[in-house]
Amino acid sequence: MALIKKINQYNTGIPAALHDIKWAKMRKSPFDFYRATCFLFADDFAKYYKTKTKIKSWICGDAHLENFGSYKGQDRQIYFDLNDFDEAIIASPEAEIARFLTSVLVAAAQMNAPYVKLHKALHDIMEAYTGAITARKAMLMQPAIAKGEFRHFFESMSTLDRNSFIQQRTKKQKGTLLINTDGTRYSPLDEARKLELYESLAPLLKAHPAFAEMVFEDAAFRIAGTGSLGLNRYAALLFSRKKGKHYMLDIKATRTSCNSVLTTFKQPKFKNEAERIISAGYLMQYSAPAFMVPYKIADQWYVVKELQPTNDKIAVSTFNSDFSRLAEVVIEMAKLLAYAHLRSSGNFGASTADELVKFAGKKQWQKDVIELSGTLAKKNDQYYKTFSK
Repeated sequence: MALIKKINQYNTGIPAALHDIKWAKMRKSPFDFYRATCFLFADDFAKYYKTKTKIKSWICGDAHLENFGSYKGQDRQIYFDLNDFDEAIIASPEAEIARFLTSVLVAAAQMNAPYVKLHKALHDIMEAYTGAITARKAMLMQPAIAKGEFRHFFESMSTLDRNSFIQQRTKKQKGTLLINTDGTRYSPLDEARKLELYESLAPLLKAHPAFAEMVFEDAAFRIAGTGSLGLNRYAALLFSRKKGKHYMLDIKATRTSCNSVLTTFKQPKFKNEAERIISAGYLMQYSAPAFMVPYKIADQWYVVKELQPTNDKIAVSTFNSDFSRLAEVVIEMAKLLAYAHLRSSGNFGASTADELVKFAGKKQWQKDVIELSGTLAKKNDQYYKTFSK
């Protein structure tokens, strides 16, 4: 089958153990399948969207509603924003908005949302996005200004601390603290691979002031994400002699964006894929995460960042079948999407804010994207059923 062949080709090289985990995640629900198959969406959007737009925007490239989340910025304040830029590229903003709208449609179908409420939500999302662009001011989402579901979300963040975060992910063995490799969040690494990681990362830790006087205590393979599951991804447990605290690093391999099929726009030249990912996030977020760097291990480039207790997302499962609650959240997310497009406008050949505002005022593309999102949600459902069988 062509579909299964595409999925297998995209996941070439995935280890057998992770293959089973990923396939189980993809079978879990149509939304989980959608999360894992951005490459199918990109192919279909390029196939079905015939408008040749001249507007160029930085897009995160995978703007489904679970790719927004919380983190600590460089100023150590907690923010809620777009937080995944693996597929980031310069393309038409329509592709980004369609990816987001389709994710809402897929989630709504699982919740058996009434058509009238869903129809209104799609138009409210579009109005929120275009209104934020037209206002020309890239705002932010922070605890002090959060309302409704976001206020509750930030309040839950206040109960998190580093000690409990570390305790949930580690175990004591013969008096030594180790990463808990129970196959849920982490799986074991052999000692040779651990040593290779330690030796490779040592120069980075030595050079970066945030990790002065840190020593390695353990490392493991990290099981996280859905679309990126199968890439080399590690977690390292560190201890700061200076602060007397434990820290964890996320070390994630990179690859080219699956969104190259979306556009013929000339792309900026970055030294490597990790630099592309980090640069896109830096441009699109209000405040970039506190620690994130590109780093080469052997012949592979990785994004290395601190795993924070405040890293979290608002999952679809949070809402059960209450689509009204979800609708409130996605409208605010649409504004965050617009703010990201405004912040990054004019950079590396992207269209200016003036051009974005002019684009946002046109109605035809809005109707086209809403209609196409319905088509793409139906395609996802067909793919999911075929894959599950």
